[in-house]
Amino acid sequence: MKARTFTTLLFLFILLHGAALQAQDEAAKFGKIDKAELEMRSYAPDTSAAAVILSDYAFSRFDFKAGLKVLTERHIRIKILKKSGYDWANVSIPYYSYESTRDKVTGVKGYTYNLEGNEITKDKLESKTVFEEKRNEYWYLKKFTMPNVKEGSVIDVAYTTISERVYSLDDWEFQQSIPTAWSEYRLRVPEYFDYKFLMQGYHPLYKHANEQTSGGARMLNNAYVWAMKDVPALKEEKYITSLSDYQAKIAFELQQVNFPGEPTRIMTGTWDKVVSDLMESSSFGMQLNRNNFFKDDLAAITAKHKTPEQQMQAIHELVKKRMTWNGNNALYTDNTIRKAYDMRQGNAAEINLLLTSMLKEAGLDANPVVISTRNHGRVQTTASPMKSMFNYVIAHVVVGEKEYLLDATEPLLPAGMLPFRCLNGSGRLIKKEGHRWLALESATANTKLFSATVTINGKGEIVGTGQESAGGHKALYLRKTIMEEGESKYAERISKEVGEYKLEAPVIKNLHEVGNALDISYKITASGNGQDNSIIYLNPMLGQGEKENPFKLEERLYPVDFGSPIDETYLCRFTIPSGYELDEVPKGVIVNLPEKGGRFMYVVQQDGDVVQVMSKVSINKPIFYAPEYGHLKQLYDNVVAKHAEQIVLKKIASN
Repeated sequence: MKARTFTTLLFLFILLHGAALQAQDEAAKFGKIDKAELEMRSYAPDTSAAAVILSDYAFSRFDFKAGLKVLTERHIRIKILKKSGYDWANVSIPYYSYESTRDKVTGVKGYTYNLEGNEITKDKLESKTVFEEKRNEYWYLKKFTMPNVKEGSVIDVAYTTISERVYSLDDWEFQQSIPTAWSEYRLRVPEYFDYKFLMQGYHPLYKHANEQTSGGARMLNNAYVWAMKDVPALKEEKYITSLSDYQAKIAFELQQVNFPGEPTRIMTGTWDKVVSDLMESSSFGMQLNRNNFFKDDLAAITAKHKTPEQQMQAIHELVKKRMTWNGNNALYTDNTIRKAYDMRQGNAAEINLLLTSMLKEAGLDANPVVISTRNHGRVQTTASPMKSMFNYVIAHVVVGEKEYLLDATEPLLPAGMLPFRCLNGSGRLIKKEGHRWLALESATANTKLFSATVTINGKGEIVGTGQESAGGHKALYLRKTIMEEGESKYAERISKEVGEYKLEAPVIKNLHEVGNALDISYKITASGNGQDNSIIYLNPMLGQGEKENPFKLEERLYPVDFGSPIDETYLCRFTIPSGYELDEVPKGVIVNLPEKGGRFMYVVQQDGDVVQVMSKVSINKPIFYAPEYGHLKQLYDNVVAKHAEQIVLKKIASN
């Protein structure tokens, strides 16, 4: 670094360091506990919480004393409310360490505070109990357990991290799996560094009434402060992707560096560069050129199948049958696709790059698509291009005017249908000319059709037949279950009684025809009570109804992500016994979601001695956002309530 540049930066550092000390005076003091915190027995905003983060402060600044580094001082205070919160006394501090770049964690100190009678006691964290553990190739953990933790304890921990990764600041997470009363992050940035701040999550930033704010950040001489108050716990809920997608946090992207007397350095990448890097990688793009080993197999396909669509289907089928997925998501190959082909197994990149290579060699317009699976987190399409966004590869092929997304890791998946783990926002088509975003959407809805025809006698005995038909991912999961258990064991399992009904002699159809719906037919019986009844109570859903609403929260900040549309239809024809009439019948209902987002329809009709019941739930789009949650919850409230209602048959009095 030039002497003039370093002197200027050192002067700037001194100014910023002074501002930092002034800012820290406002923060909670390490080692100074409030007795009220120890007397606290529950957290009012969430009385179910096993522990609560009372305060979480961090301050990051750039240090120029011994080379350019980022120092982050952190102080976190946690209240333990229940035994189930003891895990929060086990502290893990992650730090980066790879090749010559190694973060350091220093100055670790901590106390556990308890209230013994009316006296405050404290137990010091001993340095000899702090140890290190390797998490993976790039990250290590500094770990320790706070002493003498019990219900009611408050733990106080402080430490400093020193990072050489000055161009890659770590995210600040406001939200954890327990509630946070106060979370604050301070950042002092030299004017020569131009960062883009990326906010995420569904909890608002807290704003001080007498402070000027701009976009939620307060700037004091290049000093930023972000704070959140009363942040709820981040909890697993139904129909979400990865919890990290919903976590309140802030990320930092360095856009450019402007050192005095030096040209501006642009730090963000471009998609052209990302595509070029991937296509030139020996573990990605170069694999597409290795095709001599499968020429005989490909020649047999092209000789038998003449149209491009037939060839696509056949190549997809060949790769599915030959290759076994080892369960590893991957952006890059561990082995060459030739070796994977010979071994007949591989990770997702090896299998789907092999598929892409075969499609290209057959003369089809095929290219890889990089994606992020649901458990890896949703890709932010507006963020700067980075390969680290992605962890999986699928294939894209154009046949005529149609575009297909293919994945050969699932043998029971038809062409054009992606595994559920891949239905996650957008993926990037990787080709030198025309790279672009592609929507990762389900080609078909999850469908379930249950139909039955049954007859009831005066003793309440039921005899009839039923059939289930599943399509989309429901069919995939059902096929997997049957294949894993075996047809006979699966048939034996579902032959058992379902409530008061018994399913017998199931017959499975289209198990291996993955392009068709999977059908299971069986006999339905119910024994009744063995005597003539003046009143017969009948559950018209035959045990197939929704028993509980999957949406239990009064309000939900996270989107509901079904992954794909849903279509569930129930249809049953009941022949009632002679001499009986309908005494009570559920009323029909139609519930529509706004903007045609979905519908629930329930209808009961009578024609002579035949009563027909139909229930249909349609969810027409994969994602519902927070403002739509109330309507969705109400729809399922109606479904559960209606499916619980009974038909009452009454014996007609004789003259």
